[in-house]
Amino acid sequence: ECAGINVKHIERIAAECDPLHCADFVHRVSQYSPASLLCLDEVSKDDRTYSHRWGCAVQRARAEQHQPFVHKHLFSMVAGLALDEGIVAVKVVEGSFNHKSFIDFLCNNVLLITTPFPGPQSVLIM
Repeated sequence: ECAGINVKHIERIAAECDPLHCADFVHRVSQYSPASLLCLDEVSKDDRTYSHRWGCAVQRARAEQHQPFVHKHLFSMVAGLALDEGIVAVKVVEGSFNHKSFIDFLCNNVLLITTPFPGPQSVLIM
C-alpha cells in the first residue's frame, strides 16, 4: 500500500515570490481601467522547449527520451497585449533581446499605438 501518497508533477514557484508584493501590485493596477492597460511579455523558445518531464514505460524499464541538452536555435518574442484587441505589437528576434532591440521595439511598435492617459492603451505593464 502507498500510504495515500502518489507521484505528481511538481509546480515550480519562484522563491522570490512574495504574496504581499503581489497583492500590492494588484491593488496598484486596479486603479486603472482595463482598456487603458497594455501588457508587454517576453517568451523564448529553443530546441529544449518541448521536452517532457514525465514519461511512461513498462514496469522495471526506464522511461527514456533522447532530446537536446544544448541551445541550438533560440528565438525570443516580445508582444504587447491589449484587453479587447489581443496582440497589438510583436517582435521576434533570433537569440535573446538586448537593450537596443527592446528599446527599438518600444519606440517603433509600442509607442506608436499608445494614447495619452487616461485613454486606451495608455498604461504600460512590463
